[in-house]
Amino acid sequence: MNKLNLCILLSGSILGSSSALAEMSGNISLGTDYVYRGISQTGGNPTIQGGFDLVSESGLYAGVWASNVGFDGSIEIDLYAGYGGSLSEGLDYDIGVLRYEYPDDGKGTNPESSFNEVYGSLSFSGLTLGVAYSPDFFAESGKATYVYLEYEMSLPNDFGLSFHYGRQSIDDNGAFGTPDYSDYSLAVSKTVSNIDLSLTWFDTDLSSIECFNGSDDCDARVVFAVGKSL
Repeated sequence: MNKLNLCILLSGSILGSSSALAEMSGNISLGTDYVYRGISQTGGNPTIQGGFDLVSESGLYAGVWASNVGFDGSIEIDLYAGYGGSLSEGLDYDIGVLRYEYPDDGKGTNPESSFNEVYGSLSFSGLTLGVAYSPDFFAESGKATYVYLEYEMSLPNDFGLSFHYGRQSIDDNGAFGTPDYSDYSLAVSKTVSNIDLSLTWFDTDLSSIECFNGSDDCDARVVFAVGKSL
């Protein structure tokens, strides 16, 4: 049994006992770029993304999400399952496991791109502190840890503003293609007639030569996205 099928079975088993109380939702979006932890996954090209989530009243959830990418067969499929709730009034937590699957990865002598992560976060009054850990990160680059801090706030006229800082540490930087790095983002969002609009500035502290031997995928960029919940 491959890892993709195993993750699907895991997600199904987590929600199986409470499926009668679970609610399904979906989402779809179009964007001018797909940026993951500060790095473009589409080479600066547009992206279409979408997914489905199943959430139970107990706090258990599972979902699938997909996007086009600029490598490994041009598609990424994410499968995840977890549990969320409140520790006290206003203090929320979320823990789970996530599988990043690239169906055409690892061809020939190329390293496998697909990897697993476990994650957790705490949120209070718009502030979120989170961490994700992979035992064998993208491109078989070994152990990796991502720590991030986010803050969301409301603005007048129903606009939203969010800030993000993250730090990615990787065991085998040579295999991955960059040194350890930080990423930043600033986003403005608004929902108009049930359509979600966002404008986000992304950047990292990587120079061009540190970014996959001269790529501009780590450079600063502004991304516009249009999305809708289903």
